[in-house]
Formats: sequence, structure tokens, C-alpha cells
Amino acid sequence: MRALALRHPGAVAALLAIALYLPSLGGGFLYDDYRVVLDNRALRDLGQPLTILLSDPTRPLLAAGFALNWAISGDRAWSYHLVNVALHAANAWLAASLFAWLARGQGAERARLHALLGGALFALTPMAVETVAYVASRSTAQCALFSLLTLLRCRGALETPGGRLPLAALGWFVLALLSKEEAASVPLYLLALDAAGGQGPLRSRWRLHLPFFGLPALGLLARRAVTGEWLPPGAVPLGDYLLTQLSAFPLYLGRAFLPLDPALYREHALASWPPPPEILVLAAAGAGLLAAIVVARRRAPAFAFAAAWMASGLVPSSTLVPLNEMVVDHRAYLGGAGAHHALALGLRALPPAAGGAAVVAFGLRAAHFEWTLRDPVRAWQDAARRLPASPMVQLNLARALESAGDHGSAIAALERGLELAPADHRLWTNLGAVNAAAGRLPQAEQAVRQALALRPHDTRLRNNLALLLAALGRASEARTELERVLREEPAPTAQPRIDLARLLTAPEAPPESDVTRARALIEEARRLAREEADSPELEAVAERLRRLP
Repeated sequence: MRALALRHPGAVAALLAIALYLPSLGGGFLYDDYRVVLDNRALRDLGQPLTILLSDPTRPLLAAGFALNWAISGDRAWSYHLVNVALHAANAWLAASLFAWLARGQGAERARLHALLGGALFALTPMAVETVAYVASRSTAQCALFSLLTLLRCRGALETPGGRLPLAALGWFVLALLSKEEAASVPLYLLALDAAGGQGPLRSRWRLHLPFFGLPALGLLARRAVTGEWLPPGAVPLGDYLLTQLSAFPLYLGRAFLPLDPALYREHALASWPPPPEILVLAAAGAGLLAAIVVARRRAPAFAFAAAWMASGLVPSSTLVPLNEMVVDHRAYLGGAGAHHALALGLRALPPAAGGAAVVAFGLRAAHFEWTLRDPVRAWQDAARRLPASPMVQLNLARALESAGDHGSAIAALERGLELAPADHRLWTNLGAVNAAAGRLPQAEQAVRQALALRPHDTRLRNNLALLLAALGRASEARTELERVLREEPAPTAQPRIDLARLLTAPEAPPESDVTRARALIEEARRLAREEADSPELEAVAERLRRLP
């Protein structure tokens, strides 16, 4: 058995990945899955390929994959999870191939053992669970697939001074860039590989590296030409973000080596100024690790490579474009492979039982966290245990509970969130929606009015209030609110026109003036409707109008 595994380390790594994550096919959707997939109506018609690709112009290949999933299973999650599992299994196979190449000078047997251990650690690391078991993180796994194919295609060129660029590698790189922006790490990964395993000085292969830096630069130029901006606007101040990411670097690298605490949501705080002592200590450690990439390259080459590889993977998400979330496990998915390479080297020097124990320990921890994420309620309950003072966790827990039909527990979670953040309009909005779903209309009205007090110009909230008033039998007030929505909405939309037309035609014998107004509103809605969910409501009101004299 051992001999068979050593002959096919990539296949073993892929099978381990499949065995670990196949149960995720029974999981559901959570967190950004709703925004990225379930609520994204642009994905629902394969006959509109341009609409699909433009729904996420920076990640068109990802959007195309989600559209195919929708065509296969709609809002059932199994096919989405199946693709994620397949991507991770392929990545584990490719990572094992990369580890074998890195150990190629140590003899065939040792290289295969290195590939087997490193590939198994990559396949089973708990820090990859979010990337694989959470549908929206497919962007990371898909980008990693094409990035690894790019790097592996360059192996021959790295082994030759003055090696030429394989055109196929450039093609894989383009596919990586069309999957996710973090493909901008590929040129840095390639430099790290060249420094670790290339033949001759780096400058002898400048023709190989130059196109990989050139393609992202061309992408930036195209973005500038189309949008007038080089990069998306930052969510937080750049200086604070850079300090936060420098302090997070030791945490990312440490978790790659010792993956004890995988998490779906961390709520890592943005560094304030002046920075607190713990941020200064971590930032100093991060700077030291970056320095170690150069200083320790000869004395501890495996560790220096691990740090360089992780730093390369984090550059797109941790430098020029400040993001909302400070620390997220999936950002270190491929970046953790350098640590798996170093761990495999260390385990090879120990008795075989040590390597097996490490692989089993990784797998058991990952299996437990995969089980946690398989149920959205369980996932957010786990987050709530770690972050009891987080209103955002309570908000997402409530959404999961509502989707599971547990309205009472969802209301309790939202009320806990409001105790922590009474001025958060999202909590009030969701409290209104859950109360309405539970039939508690007066409480729903009160919650929506609280949300409107915080966001008085939010026309969607006002539309929701109008629907609640209509359900409470206060048609005149509902009509007033909808008329205000039509006056104040920033851009005309179909839904408030459909709602107002339905309200105008609700009486058994509506006045002729209301019928005329309703017909005009429905015609406007027809011109504005872009979402298929509008159509049934629109047609129901139109049919009612056709039956009226």
C-alpha cells in the first residue's frame, strides 16, 4: 500500500480531499452565498451569456460556473458544493506535483514521499475548509487551480538558464485572472519558485517573468480606461489597513503551520492610531518574517520559502485595496502551501508514524470544522461562541435560523444583536422581516420604523413599511408610503409600482381613477422589470386589471 501511495502521491492527495469534503454536498448556503448566488438573478438564464459574464466583470469565469450550477440544481446547494470539492481535489493533486518538483534534487523516492506528505497536508488542512465548504469561496479554489497549472507549466523553463515562456502557461494565467483578482500573486509565486528551485541566477530568466507582471498591468490599464479608476475604492484608510495586514501576517503563517483555529468569520479589528501594544508586537513580528525571507534563505531555506510563498499569496488582498474584512482564512488557501512544503520536509526526517499522525490530526480537525460549516445555523453558532460580542455574528445567525424556519430563535438572536448595536439599521430591518414572517405584524412595523429612523431615505425600507401597513389593513397609509417611494427612489424600479398597482386594485370595485393609475404603473413596471421574480407579481396584477371593467 505504501509503495502504491508513493507511486501516485497526487492521486492520494486528491482522494483524501474527496473523502474529507464529500459530506459537504449535504450542506447549505451561508453568508455571502446569498448575495453572490441566490440573489443574483443575472445567473439564471444560460441563454443570456453576456448578462452572466457582466454580472461580475472582474470574475466572469466564476460567474459562468455559478450560472451552470444554477441550471443544474437551482437553489439546491449540492451541485455548487460538488464543484468546490472537485476543485480542491484537483488543487491537492497539483500541489503534490509542485512539492515533488521542489524536492526533485533529493532522489525519486524522497521526492515522492515529500509530495505524498505535502499533498496530504494541503488536502486536509483545516485552514482550507472555508474555501471548500463555503460556496462563495469557490473564487479562491478556482483561481488556485489555474494558478497552479500556470506554475507547473513553467517548471521546464525554470530548470533552464534563459528559459522561455511556455504560451500555455500564459493561457492558464489568463484563466486565473478571469476567476479572481488574487491571481495577481502568480508572478510573485513564480519568483519564489525560481529563487527556491530554479537553475542559475534569476536575471537569466527575466524574459520568463516579465509577461506575468505585464498582464496584470494591462488589466489595470484597461480598468482605468473603462472606469476612470486604477483600483476599486478602499473600504478603510490605507495606512491603517497596511498596518493591520502586517500585524496579521504572522497569524496567517502561524495558522498554516499549526492550523488549530479555522473560522468562517474572525472580525479582526482594524488597527487604530496610535496602535495598541499587541498590534505593534505583531507588526514587528510580521516585519521580521518578511526580513527572514532574505536573511534566512540559506540557513533555513524551507522556512524562508514558506514565508515568501505566504507573503506572495497575500499581496492582492493585503496591500493596495483596503477590504472590509481584515483577516479571512481563504486568503491564505494557496499561500499556505509553502508551509506544507516545510512541514513535509520536517516530517520526512522523523519516523513514518510522525507523518501519519500529523496527517490524521489535520484531517480530524478539518472534518470537525467541515461538519460545523455543513449546517449554516451550526456555523454561526460556532462563530457566536467565539465572538459573543459581535452584532454581525448575531445578524448572520438570525438569517440562518430564519432560513431553517426557527423564527423565535432568529428574533432572539436579532434582539441580542441590538443590545450590542442598537443603531445598526440592518438588525432592525431583519427584525422587521422575521417578525413579519412569523405573523407578528405590529412588532414588524415597529422594527421597520426604527430602521427608517436610522435611514430615512432608504426607499426599499419604506416599500417594506408600506407592505406591512397594507397587511395590517391600513391601505391609505400604505398608499402614502408607496407614493413617497416613487418620488424619492434614486432610480425607477419595478417593485414599488407593482405594489402600488396591487394596492389600488385591491378593493372589489376600485374607482376608475385608481384603475387608470394602476394600468399606467403596470406599463411602467413592464419597462423597468429586469428580474424574473418581478414577473409573477406583475402578471398577477395585470390579470386583475384585465378582469376589471
